[in-house]
Amino acid sequence: MCGIYGFSGFSEEGLLEKMAKVQIHRGPDGEGRYDRPEQRFHMGMRRLSIIDLAGGWQPIFNEDRTLAIILNGEIYNYKELREELTAAGHIFRTHSDTETILHGFEQWGLQGVLGRLNGMFAFCIHSAVTGEFWIARDRTGQKPLYYHAAGGRFLFASEAKSLLQCQHVPRRCNTAAIDPYLTLRNVPEPATMFDGIFTLPAAHCLHHRPDGTFQITRYWDCPLHDGSEKQTDAAWQEQFASLFEDSIKLVMRSDVPVGAYLSGGVDSSLVVAAMMKHAASVKTYSIGFNSPIDETHDAAETAAFLGTHHHTIHVEPADFDLLPAIVHQMDRPVGDALIIAFYKLAQGAAKDLKVVLGGEGADECFAGYDFQKKILLAQKLGPLAPLAGLAVQAMPHALLNKFFKFPADLGRQGKKRGVDFLKNYPRRHLMANFYALRTLWAEDERRDLYTPAFKNYASEAWIPHEREPFQPSASTVSRVTDAPFLDRLLRLQYDEWLQDWALIRQDKNTMAHSLEYRLPFLDHRMIELAQRMPAHIKINRGTDKWIERQLADQYFAGMPKNKPNGRPKIPFYLPLDFFFQHAQFRRLVADTLSESQLKARGYFEPARVAALLQRMETREFIYLKQVMSLVILELWHRAFID
Repeated sequence: MCGIYGFSGFSEEGLLEKMAKVQIHRGPDGEGRYDRPEQRFHMGMRRLSIIDLAGGWQPIFNEDRTLAIILNGEIYNYKELREELTAAGHIFRTHSDTETILHGFEQWGLQGVLGRLNGMFAFCIHSAVTGEFWIARDRTGQKPLYYHAAGGRFLFASEAKSLLQCQHVPRRCNTAAIDPYLTLRNVPEPATMFDGIFTLPAAHCLHHRPDGTFQITRYWDCPLHDGSEKQTDAAWQEQFASLFEDSIKLVMRSDVPVGAYLSGGVDSSLVVAAMMKHAASVKTYSIGFNSPIDETHDAAETAAFLGTHHHTIHVEPADFDLLPAIVHQMDRPVGDALIIAFYKLAQGAAKDLKVVLGGEGADECFAGYDFQKKILLAQKLGPLAPLAGLAVQAMPHALLNKFFKFPADLGRQGKKRGVDFLKNYPRRHLMANFYALRTLWAEDERRDLYTPAFKNYASEAWIPHEREPFQPSASTVSRVTDAPFLDRLLRLQYDEWLQDWALIRQDKNTMAHSLEYRLPFLDHRMIELAQRMPAHIKINRGTDKWIERQLADQYFAGMPKNKPNGRPKIPFYLPLDFFFQHAQFRRLVADTLSESQLKARGYFEPARVAALLQRMETREFIYLKQVMSLVILELWHRAFID
């Protein structure tokens, strides 16, 4: 694990050192660099030592030193690949996972080695012979990779702030990204909030040629099948249990101790239970808020049953003072106060460990989110969905709360979102409906919020359509409409939601504390298996993640009460209605959203924001989230643009 960076097509004195310095938190254990000045190419890395502590220093070279590689991430199946490559005649100089990629590249080519890698990664391979290089990012975007290309210059890095060290990379806001940000609280890849800085999309690779041109190619896609595969439920359960155990064993490969995050839910509980089969002891960590929705008691009960060394960490009102520093770590604005919790949790775990496991990815595989059920219901209603919207419109929002698994009061704005979703469901395409249930600021609200110069930005035109399958095969469909609807819905998450919302919050906050975060549910084999399963294996009579809960029945059979698989899913969110009265929150809002500050920035009408701040006093959850999205956007501007 580390941070990587590099540039080509130009020279700039001291740039590589500056790119390294701002990423030292990603790799405090050492630094490596590789220079080919005659080819105008330079790259480097900061190392967090996890595997082959003594010998895994990068860059790593092939046998004749014509190829060099730097890697951010871990290749979990490196031992199996090493055996195969050694048998083919390759000579290894280290015991690191990084070296397997390089020899695999020689043996099978880029597409061939990418298809064999099981892990999370972003890497660069450079040829000293031709001057070309290749960069690639893992299938689900667990490891970030940014790039900037202009005027024959090309730069890449694990963090955008590394690119900003170059005198040729402008510090400008990509104002076209503000509308998606307000809608989703994140900017969908490959765009970022920086003008001219992009992400290499998940499951893509980039080939850069000596003439300065480059090509980006997808190498993997979440598969879609026609749903015709027939197996008994018991057979599906056996496959899942076997693969889950294997995934846990793989992600526990490390030359340093491995711990885990543990919440009160089934995903992380199942991960920790499986870990205990392969470790004498495991340290676990949970986060709480000292509020009514706190899950730390459930996590502590699970930890006691499993016998882990458990630690509970709490977010306090004073932690809102950390938010400017956290936004700087994030690189891109993610408009969610929960980033404070991720930061605190990582800070606590990093006092003891370098590696933790987590449960992210299970909801995406096995339909664990409540909004997925709502879309399935709307799809079944079809042309009757608008009539259901009228019925919802007539309901008191207090009654409507009972239909949503959310601890906070949805309020009038939450009701408005539900009515809009149902009324407009038939006219929207699938991706637009997927976004509609996640919308924080509705289109009309965004238009009202903007100053006259920005009102035309309010639109749904930027929302992409569902993609057709990538390289259909004999086992996958050639058109999305040939696949079961639930599988199409789950597939959407791998194009934006997962990497730009769920994973970036974890990667940037764990790496801020030099902590590696591993996710067994994002083993690509798990995703591919889940996509082959029939819908009732995922959602069975209203029970989400049904197959996962069946496995948890076995792991927690001896737990007397309050088993993780029997607990209702509680969305993980920061209870702003509990914190907003505290002085730290109030000061932050007053500082970032003052009339003078809003006028100076020029995006939003001060009167509209002032009205929002008044509505916030009702404690209605969406108003509080809207305020926080504006606060974080302003903090991002201060960190990177001003």
